[in-house]
Amino acid sequence: MRFLPQAVSASLAIFTMGRANAGDPPQSQTFAEYCAVGGANLTDQHWLGLYCRNHMVEIFGYNWTWIDLDFCVGNNGGQLATMDNGNYSTSCNNCNATHDFEKKTLFLSCACPNDAQDYIMSSLDLNTTLYEIDGAAGCFNHMGNETWRGP
Repeated sequence: MRFLPQAVSASLAIFTMGRANAGDPPQSQTFAEYCAVGGANLTDQHWLGLYCRNHMVEIFGYNWTWIDLDFCVGNNGGQLATMDNGNYSTSCNNCNATHDFEKKTLFLSCACPNDAQDYIMSSLDLNTTLYEIDGAAGCFNHMGNETWRGP
């Protein structure tokens, strides 16, 4: 079976219509508004689970997605930072995810060692790190899974 480039381009244009990039939340919403509607669950310091809206307009439901934040966040001298394969959980501890409904964001907070090995609290706005594609959270080239129900 052969696909014509024009047909593929047209299909992609329809899929991404209304979004700056495929998977970007609508311009008026942040990642946290689109995906953390019921809050978020951080397990084992680095597995983030939350519900994201799916794109099946006939049912317009929510999918549960898990993503390993070690793929997305690193410890940069005691500060959490967006970093491909950053593995922050190998050095940071006491981590939690907090959904700030007023600021429309989801924060990851941890105690991380700085260069002097002193642990300091650090927070990262996950709106700057994560994106969503059809009900699954992602970062860089890493995608979380998606299921109909969470734990």
